[in-house]
Amino acid sequence: MKYKILMPLVIIALMFTSVLPGCNEELPPVEADELVMPSSMRSDKVFIEIASTDPPIENWPFFQGGWTANHIHPCSMPQGAFEEQFIDAFSAAFSELFYVKRNGERAGFRPYTIVSDITILKYEDTESAERSFINISETQGLQDSTYGGITLKNGTYTLTYCDDPTMWDEDSMACYLIHSGCFVIYIYGREDVAKDILDRIIVAFGVE
Repeated sequence: MKYKILMPLVIIALMFTSVLPGCNEELPPVEADELVMPSSMRSDKVFIEIASTDPPIENWPFFQGGWTANHIHPCSMPQGAFEEQFIDAFSAAFSELFYVKRNGERAGFRPYTIVSDITILKYEDTESAERSFINISETQGLQDSTYGGITLKNGTYTLTYCDDPTMWDEDSMACYLIHSGCFVIYIYGREDVAKDILDRIIVAFGVE
């Protein structure tokens, strides 16, 4: 009951602060020659670096979590991802209400509507990560692309039995696949938010 009373108050408060002061303006495009993610980092630390780019991403704890090679659930890995030489992963789904884009604009006001999902996989070495990257791409029929100077794969993600369709606006949405060193990152969701996450990744790990 306490939670049900507080949630409308939270939504009202966020509506009055839906745009951060001095923000909601067009930002210059972010660009880099490549992404460099240190092999010493865990997947959850990579997520923290991405989420900490300004303005920091807010998220509910029950919308995120990690796992290791010893605790892989059938729904936890992107379709086509290899389990060989896999070390750990971290995944987060972003609520429309709590996602603030880099220009300060809030994604929306629905707390239980998901606008994007990110999964970060870490492997023992670059070669293992690259093999998984290639197999995910081939399994899902993704295409070669670039964004902000970074080479990646993109395509369309369609909700599966692992997803709750009541929490999404669409059954199909944009998806992006990135490989950097020991890491593979898979993103899908509403295109404006998914691209905002790509921008954050480039800001956090891009080098010229």
